Amino acid sequence: MPRFVSAILCLVALGSADAGQAANPAFRISITADTWRQFGWRYPVTYVFHLPAAVQQLKVSRRDAAGDPWTSLPSVTRGELFNGVECFRHDSEAKKVYVSVGFKSSPKIDLDFSGAEKVEFVEIARYYDGRKAAYSLSIDNWGFRAGAHPGAPWKGADDDQSDNYQAALAVCRSHGLPVSIAINTRGAGGDSFWGALQAELDRGDQSWEPAVHAQTHPCKASAYLIRGYRDEILGCRDELLARLRRIPWGQCIFEHILTCGYHDASVLGTSAGQFVLVRGYNSHDNPTSVDFASWNSDHDFYGVGGLSYKAYDAVFQSRQPAGLYYREDVAALDAAFEEVYRAGQIFYAMWHPDRYRNSVIHDARPPVEGVQGSSLIQHLGHVARRKDVWYVANGWLHCYRYVAEHARVERQ
Repeated sequence: MPRFVSAILCLVALGSADAGQAANPAFRISITADTWRQFGWRYPVTYVFHLPAAVQQLKVSRRDAAGDPWTSLPSVTRGELFNGVECFRHDSEAKKVYVSVGFKSSPKIDLDFSGAEKVEFVEIARYYDGRKAAYSLSIDNWGFRAGAHPGAPWKGADDDQSDNYQAALAVCRSHGLPVSIAINTRGAGGDSFWGALQAELDRGDQSWEPAVHAQTHPCKASAYLIRGYRDEILGCRDELLARLRRIPWGQCIFEHILTCGYHDASVLGTSAGQFVLVRGYNSHDNPTSVDFASWNSDHDFYGVGGLSYKAYDAVFQSRQPAGLYYREDVAALDAAFEEVYRAGQIFYAMWHPDRYRNSVIHDARPPVEGVQGSSLIQHLGHVARRKDVWYVANGWLHCYRYVAEHARVERQ
């Protein structure tokens, strides 16, 4: 067979295959190229579709651009425990399909539905996978205080010589709770500190989000002026990006966590357009902080927001030693979570690991009132592993929100 005839037949075969795939119901999701280049928007967002007729064997595939190979998304069920994964969930009773996907190599995603004659786009779910509520956790000050042993050799989460932040992260990970960690890049620990950060990222389990705190933890204007606002904030970000690899959901820093909660016009102006979220702090309970942070149109970020609904530190530090188990403390924290959960809202939580001894705050032994055990451990056990709760770090929460507010979904 002549070569040119073989080539034509090959093209016809390829065209037929693509046409067969295109014959299925198909949709395109898109975001503006400029914001995609800056932040990537890789965290999966859930798109809800309606299937009017019964479906026996539904298959959902994605690709980034015409001509790319189609990739089948895994099918999951409501009975499985999962967070932040690309997948689809078919609720046959409600005649809905929840498709969770993030952007990758382009600001577009094509979706193909095989096995369904008709599919209609409904909405972008408020929470990942259409969950009932969300729990968003963060901890502040990794690298700030030498007394927290940044970068120390690992001896276990309940050993007082271990890095307090690595220990806290291990506890969060054991409960399946992703956590944002505010990092100070010009603090203590040196190369060992940076080695600990990278080792935790190298696990590849998307268990934590590196966030900007500042280079040296300034808490007022005079402290910022020593090094300058740009160095303290954007310099911190640039050092994180230069020294860390395998940051979850793209090589980006999505969040600036304010040191001491302090902010002035220069802090906000320096952060303008540089982060997805600027998270605040005031050491108090914040009963109205149960929603996504508001978009700040003057500075192009969400925030200042994400204040703790319940001040964990205030509860733990009321005891000596701080964090020791008391039934009353656990009951107060659990009740606060349940209130937000029942209302279908977002529970923001945070604490400072450098204020505690690992042997107390991470004591996993069976609790004995005022003797052993940890109020934190007991509370996290109450919060964790609920299949109708979205567990998500602060920055990723607001990456989801941005896409939900700006993505376009069009039938192809």
